[in-house]
This record gives sequence, structure tokens and C-alpha cells, in this order.
Amino acid sequence: MLAAIVGLAVGWGVLAVVAPLVPAHDAVAGGTPPASPAPAWSLSMPMLSTSPSASPLRTSLAGSPSAPASLAARYAVKDSWTGGYSAEIVLTATRATNGWTVVLTFPDGVTVSIAWEADYQQNGRTVTLTPKSWNRTLAAGTQIVAGLRVTGTGQPLTCAINGTPCA
Repeated sequence: MLAAIVGLAVGWGVLAVVAPLVPAHDAVAGGTPPASPAPAWSLSMPMLSTSPSASPLRTSLAGSPSAPASLAARYAVKDSWTGGYSAEIVLTATRATNGWTVVLTFPDGVTVSIAWEADYQQNGRTVTLTPKSWNRTLAAGTQIVAGLRVTGTGQPLTCAINGTPCA
């Protein structure tokens, strides 16, 4: 089997792609191409430019694990008292994003009575926080701090932002 090795110099590193070279069909005998599944992956890279206004190099691998999350969240208790506490959720945009949802699952008997910097809805043990109109779109590097007042003493069993677990 023949193989092609393509090396692309990018900054200080080199990206190497190895792919088999297999003829699509028997061109000499005039055969028809065999049925084959779609490729399991693809690599796309924009043209490189030395212009200072050029966009940064981006790569994407279709069929690979999902792209890194555009948001990260951290949940922490800020103040506590008998029968409850206040907590904050720090959301950090790792790249520009439009819209976010934080889902918390609490133990039985825990309720949220108020939230700030987010709208909230509680359905049983699940509390869903969604953005206000003014913090729906976040630029890369932006942080917002949402908070909530909790009645009960249990902390969330699970926490996720747009499906990615909180830190």
C-alpha cells in the first residue's frame, strides 16, 4: 500500500497527516468504482497569511470528538446560614458564544428562591439557569457571575454548562 505523508510547518510545530493512496477504481481495466463508506474524518485548514490582520490559524477535525467547550463554569458556596446558603456560578467564555444554559441537580428538599444575573426555573430537583437579555452573548475572555439563594443544605449533585460539567 502506498502512503502519502504531508507535513505542514505551522509556527514552531509540524502537522503530519498520513493517508493511504488507494486507486478509486481500476482505471486500466475500465472498472467501476467500488462502493465505499464516507471518510471517518477530514482536515480543513485556512490559507496562511503573513498579514497582521489575517485571522488566526484554525483547524477542525470532522468526526473527531466534539470541539472544546466555548464556556466553562465553576460553582461555589459564598455564604451560608442555618437552613440555606448563597452560591455563585462563574461563567468564563473561552471563545465568543451566543447563549448558555446551566443545569444543576440538587438533592431532595433543596429549593432555589432567587437568582441574579440569570433567569431560573426549578422542576423538582433540577434547576436551570438561562441568560438575561444583556448577558446572552459573550465575547472570548468574558466572565459573568450568576448567583442564587438556596433553601436547604445540599449542594448540587451535578452541574453542567451547555452540557459540559462544571469545574
